[in-house]
Amino acid sequence: MKTFKVSSRSVLLCGSAFATLVSQPAFAQIEAPDTEDTAPGAVPPTEIVVTGSRIARPDYQANSPIVSIGEDAIENSGQVTVERALSELPQFTGSFGQSNTRSTSTSLNGGQSYASLRGLGSKRTLLLLDGRRMQPSNPDGSVDLNIIPEALIENVEVITGGASTTYGSDATAGVVNFRLKRDFEGLTVGTQYGISDYGDGDSFRINGTLGGNFADGRGNAVLSVDYTKRWRALEGDRDYFFFRRTTPGLATIPQGNTIFGANRPTLDAVNSVFSGYGFDPISGSDGYYTGQIGFNTDQTLFTTSGVPVQNFRDPETDEAYIVDSGPNSQQINYGYADGALQANLERYSVFGKADYELTDSIRSFLQFSYVNYESIATGNPTLASNVYGLSVPSSNPFITDDFASILASRPDPTGDFTFYKAFNILGPRIQSYRYDVYQITGGFSGDLGLGDLTWDVYGSVSRAKFENEQVGGASASALERLLYSPTGGTEYCEGGFNPFGNVTPSQECVDYIYRRTLNTNELKQRIVEGSVQGGLFDMPAGQVRFALGGDYRYNSYDFQPDAQLNQPDGTSDILGYSVLRPAGGSVDTTEFFAELLVPLLHDLPFIQKLDLDLGYRYSDYSSVGGVHTYKADVDWQATDWLRFRGGYNRAIRAPSVGELYAPVSTGSVNIGNPTPTGSEGDPCDVRSSYRQGPNGDDVAALCLAQGVPEALIDSYQLGTAQVFALTGGNPDLQEEKADTYSFGGVIRSPFYSPMLSGLSLSVDWYKIKVKDAVGPLSIAQGFQFCFDEGGNNPTFDPDNYYCSLIERNPASGVPLNPQQPLLNLGQFSVSGIDIQVDWRLDLEDLGVGTNSGRFDINTAISYLDSFKIQNLPGAPTYDYAGSIGKSIESNAGTAHPRWKSVTSFTYTLGDASIGLRWRFIDAMKSSSQVVNPDSTTRGVESYNIFDLNGRVMLPAETEMRVGVTNLFNRKPPQVGNREGNYDAQNYDVLGRYFFVGLKKNF
Repeated sequence: MKTFKVSSRSVLLCGSAFATLVSQPAFAQIEAPDTEDTAPGAVPPTEIVVTGSRIARPDYQANSPIVSIGEDAIENSGQVTVERALSELPQFTGSFGQSNTRSTSTSLNGGQSYASLRGLGSKRTLLLLDGRRMQPSNPDGSVDLNIIPEALIENVEVITGGASTTYGSDATAGVVNFRLKRDFEGLTVGTQYGISDYGDGDSFRINGTLGGNFADGRGNAVLSVDYTKRWRALEGDRDYFFFRRTTPGLATIPQGNTIFGANRPTLDAVNSVFSGYGFDPISGSDGYYTGQIGFNTDQTLFTTSGVPVQNFRDPETDEAYIVDSGPNSQQINYGYADGALQANLERYSVFGKADYELTDSIRSFLQFSYVNYESIATGNPTLASNVYGLSVPSSNPFITDDFASILASRPDPTGDFTFYKAFNILGPRIQSYRYDVYQITGGFSGDLGLGDLTWDVYGSVSRAKFENEQVGGASASALERLLYSPTGGTEYCEGGFNPFGNVTPSQECVDYIYRRTLNTNELKQRIVEGSVQGGLFDMPAGQVRFALGGDYRYNSYDFQPDAQLNQPDGTSDILGYSVLRPAGGSVDTTEFFAELLVPLLHDLPFIQKLDLDLGYRYSDYSSVGGVHTYKADVDWQATDWLRFRGGYNRAIRAPSVGELYAPVSTGSVNIGNPTPTGSEGDPCDVRSSYRQGPNGDDVAALCLAQGVPEALIDSYQLGTAQVFALTGGNPDLQEEKADTYSFGGVIRSPFYSPMLSGLSLSVDWYKIKVKDAVGPLSIAQGFQFCFDEGGNNPTFDPDNYYCSLIERNPASGVPLNPQQPLLNLGQFSVSGIDIQVDWRLDLEDLGVGTNSGRFDINTAISYLDSFKIQNLPGAPTYDYAGSIGKSIESNAGTAHPRWKSVTSFTYTLGDASIGLRWRFIDAMKSSSQVVNPDSTTRGVESYNIFDLNGRVMLPAETEMRVGVTNLFNRKPPQVGNREGNYDAQNYDVLGRYFFVGLKKNF
């Protein structure tokens, strides 16, 4: 049974924070903002601007489906970043967040948190701060949620569907608008601490916000500072990750093991060695050995042919070396590191804003934000494996007599051989991600003096700079010099380098191999925007209102790799990392937009009000040229209690500067392990369903055509679930086009009974169809489709497009940097229904008793009807709704459940409340079964998880809140056939988590 642990830092942090709060006198006043001040731009307090529109008017409501998340809901998530509160909403799918512990070699997003609406990816979800664009934190245009000034969030408004007419590019899936508190007066200090039931994953946050009026009330200023610290949580502390250590496959070990390729030794030579160890002969069909030879710690040999492995020694270690993948697979303890479930994070942020009325009709504001944060990821030691295996000459002086006799039996006895090795001697690979982001925004707004016309103009300057430092790397050139030295490298370092067995080299040799790299990325954004809005003229049904404006936007990207990854000879000197070239570029955008609100009918039977909202935007991009977006929305107030809303939007998303200009780089991509019935893994692997199926001969012929050596075709195994795929920018990309439809209704209870008067219901249908979607063509599907999965290559043609993405090592057959090209893919279409129910019950009105409190029920439910994807024009279309394992983008999440819901039950009595929250994710089949109904890759079961939270006002204007997330410590469901494989983006992998928070007003 797991023992709950509390670290000393936990006690110290909680104690100091509490002492800070309770030792001060109390008084503070926070004036929560009305919806009038949503902006962009200040408008008179009697007018409202809702997210998704540029027009202000009295009593205005959103025409698009909108969800609002309050400050309390964010706090009740128990996390120190807002990302978790968003990802739990049914409209969102899991995206990189606190579980984002590592990145690819370009290191563009380690530790960042994103919001992904409808599973369409963070780059298609536009994030705004008070209606204005924020600085992108990723070259693909995504905004990192870590830069949001969370202490000032009043609420978060989420609109589904295209909003490009209103806000421009990137709003394909919808908009998330963070609305900040206004007219803040006083001082508020808050803190929170949390820890998992396993004694890790600690999180600590403390913030202070100071604000007040000045100049006789003509101005208001606010300053908020925030410090956040989050520690790692480890897989090894959770029993449900234990089985990852018994996953079939061939591990890379510190002692090393060989890959012979087509130059194989004879069985007689191998059996001669192993008979001396006391083992029975190994059999084979052609007289040549087909397995690997590994080294024990004492430099004796073991063989991976057959189960059990013969002559493996050192069984007392607690790490794992696993062989074979059949029912007789064997675990030998060697070679796995403990992975992180939650990334380290340390963040400092400052936000300030000043509003000032220059005259009675002109207002101004100046706003700035600065965020500095660092996330650290620890991974396995550097591995020389797969395409990064070492080449060793047969003349190496450290080769033992036993191994030398085996090498001498090969057809080319003096040929080099491939050697795999885990460089534990260098320690773990540690990647730190340091981000420095600022944004300065200022502007003016006022009244034109013509009717109620108002104007607004603002400008913004921002920059995101981030550095990725990688330590624990190995120099390929240094290793080559040591391995090919006649002396074993004694001329380079003391004692030379013996790679065979677990021989510890001298510190001088370790330092000779060890490398550190540093890559830098810089993103810049400049914005100038001006607009005017107000009433035009009156019609019988009401006033026609408009908004008109234009903007200019500049975005640039610059990437500078470490010189060791960009050698003059065109190679990378860091083992396991591909060549990186400097890259960069910029995009200029000029836009004009207009919106018209036309009241059509009013005060008729069943039509209290019927309004039409029309919008148009013309955008001229330096990258793709001129594009058009437009919308038509309808708002129909049928009765006091029934309202309908809906419309059509044409949206676009222009390719980002990163998608256009990012360097080609290598990233580790999981293609799965081969099984006789599944669709995962390398199809050429003899254990795969492709080789063992009815088309096995055609598959083998295609594998030979791709480069698998004929001598290995009947024994070829990849031995890993990962390949190192190439992905980079494409300057020829065109814009995405999206058509969004929505229709729904809002019902507020028409009944006056105490039981039903507090009931409201909204139901909204949506459909988003995106053409020419920009994204990498998944190499996992590239393998599958090349080998005719889903009928994509029925003739097994090696010149098929998907096959052209795959290149193999002619000596071993191992895939060499297969390509994941960034393309305008085919299309995808997403449709579904959102339901939200709110029910408030005042118990006193029900006759329970005086001052008996209030009971609130809130539920948000999402049903996904379809999630159709066509990878390329003319290719088959597959519906991934109700499946897990398929992602449009690497940061879009992989789960597409039919049903997802969040339901809260809250009881409030005076200044205290207690709440229970139920989170539900529907069961899903594997995405492999979508393409191949006969696939036996397992899906996931339904997932129910409960959270408990409470809050109370203490004396001295202090609020305390406590909570437990994942109350019953429900483990996440296994994804796929690989034991210990879980989806940290969509499921709770931390386990039960406790938190306590305090907030004090002065």
